[in-house]
Amino acid sequence: MTVRKALVVLLLTITAGLLSYLQFTRNDQRDSVADVQPATTTTFPMTTSATAAPEDKTPQQSTGARAAEDAAQQGLTVAFTWSPATDRSPSDAYARARPWFTEAFSARTIVDGGPERGPGIQWDQWASQGAKVVADVDLGCSGCPPDSDTVVHRVATISQTAIVGDQTEKVTPDTTVWITLTRDSERWLIDDIRY
Repeated sequence: MTVRKALVVLLLTITAGLLSYLQFTRNDQRDSVADVQPATTTTFPMTTSATAAPEDKTPQQSTGARAAEDAAQQGLTVAFTWSPATDRSPSDAYARARPWFTEAFSARTIVDGGPERGPGIQWDQWASQGAKVVADVDLGCSGCPPDSDTVVHRVATISQTAIVGDQTEKVTPDTTVWITLTRDSERWLIDDIRY
C-alpha cells in the first residue's frame, strides 16, 4: 500500500508540475504578446474620433518647412551669439551669420549695422569680463502666414546666456523676432528679421 500511495503521490506531483508549467508558459506568451501589441498598434494613425488622441495643435510640417526652420535656427544662433571681448558690437555676429542670409538682407544689415536692439552699456561690462553670450533659439508659428514652396514665416524667441569663466547668467529679457525665409535654389535663407 505504501508503494501504491507513493506512486499516486508521484503521479499527482508530476501532473501538478506539468499543469503549473503549462500555466506559466501561457502567461509568459500573453505577456510577450501584450508587450508587443501596443507598439504595433501605435504605429498606425488613428482614424476614428472615438479613438483619436487629444488634438495636436502643431501643424504637420513639410520637408521644406523643416529645412527652413533648421536654417533659421542655425542663422539666428550665430547672429545672437556674441563675443564682446573680441567683437566690436553685435553687428559682428550678424556678419558671421551672413551665410544664412539672402544677399538683399545681408546688404541691408551692412547699411543698418546689424540688429536693431542690442545690450547697450552691458556690452562694455561683458567685454571687460571676457564674457561670451550664447544664444538658444526657439521657433514657433503663432499667427504665421501659410508656408509655400519658396517662403516660410516663423516667430523666434531668442534666449541668451552670458558666460564668464564658470559662471552663467541669463540675459533678460528674451528677444522675440519675426523672420521670413526664402528658398534660393536648394537652400533656405533668412530674408528678413523684424523685432
